[in-house]
Amino acid sequence: MAERDLDEMLRRMSQTKINRRGFLAASGLTGLSAFLAACSSNGGATSAAPSAAPPSAAGSVAPSVAASVAPVETEGALFMYNWADYIADENIETFKERFKITDWTYDIYPSNAELITKLQGGATGLYDIAAPTAEYVPTLVEGGYLQKIDWSKVPNQKYINAQFKGLWWDPKDEYQLPKDWGTTGISVRTKFVTEDVSSWKKFFEVAPKYSGKIIVVDSPGDVFAAPLKSLGYSLNSLDPKELGEARELLLGLAPHVLALNSDTYEVPLGNGEAVLGLTWTGGIDELIADPATADTKYIIPEDGTLYWMDTWVILADPPHPEAAHAFLNFIHEPEIQAKETISNAYATPNDAAREFIPQEILDDPTIFVPEDIFPRLEGSKPTETDPLRAEIWEEFKSKIGK
Repeated sequence: MAERDLDEMLRRMSQTKINRRGFLAASGLTGLSAFLAACSSNGGATSAAPSAAPPSAAGSVAPSVAASVAPVETEGALFMYNWADYIADENIETFKERFKITDWTYDIYPSNAELITKLQGGATGLYDIAAPTAEYVPTLVEGGYLQKIDWSKVPNQKYINAQFKGLWWDPKDEYQLPKDWGTTGISVRTKFVTEDVSSWKKFFEVAPKYSGKIIVVDSPGDVFAAPLKSLGYSLNSLDPKELGEARELLLGLAPHVLALNSDTYEVPLGNGEAVLGLTWTGGIDELIADPATADTKYIIPEDGTLYWMDTWVILADPPHPEAAHAFLNFIHEPEIQAKETISNAYATPNDAAREFIPQEILDDPTIFVPEDIFPRLEGSKPTETDPLRAEIWEEFKSKIGK
């Protein structure tokens, strides 16, 4: 960890809970010194995942679980641009009924890059809400594609754990509301893949044996994590030498990849068309729960991986601003938010929602990451505009399946 990153962590620690990880003994969160040691020795780790344990009373407001529902009139419509299947169906229907939404639009994008490209192409004013990954928020703000959230209309933001606030992508908490968080890892059908794939290094080693049966998310930040962490580098590296080594691994992997798929990667994994994946946890829980695909396993690689967080934002010039704010408040009602975690298998940043989440989910290490895995995780920095990384990504995509 660079000296300035450690200084920044200590600054936040003095103000509230440290970024992505609590530290007060009263909260039951231990091992801060080990975490700092890991960050300072691994050549670039900048953050760990938020703790799976609730924050202490000193770090957040003790929430009442009574929903804060603002008695607002909406425009009767909401247009959303989002990842596929990223809201619980039950919650959509509840929102529509409660707020008299008769015109609901849910268009999907497969990557943050496509979201930005569409907005750059003139989609401003067409949608109300989107859910970009956190590190893309500054780019969206700089492009004029987001409007500030009126927090007086989103009182349920009080349930967000303090360690998710004041982070680098929105230091004043003006433009985004944390949605959920998770990791990038290795999905494997163990009845087909018998080798040990507990690390990215081993993933690359066995890939040729399963040529044409590997599915990869269409997200450069997530994909770069695999070669860079397998080589012992920061997943945020901009070093030409390190990126050159990562390039060789990615180009060696590309011919063996079935497809880039961020929307429905669980489908080919489920039907056996793919047996290995560089994926998120979403959808994998459904495969594990199905007796026909219960051999599916999600692995947080031993050589380290990416921690990510997605956020709710209101796009610039939204056609239905009242409905947009009503939705942001609605989705963080504790019981509603719990249904989100149950549905999509991503960890919630909402403390009060935990009361309504089944214990088996709270105890699932692929969703609420155990503390002993924290040192393996590294948060993203803004690298999407780096020309060398962009060049490598395009070359990688051009060689998929060839």
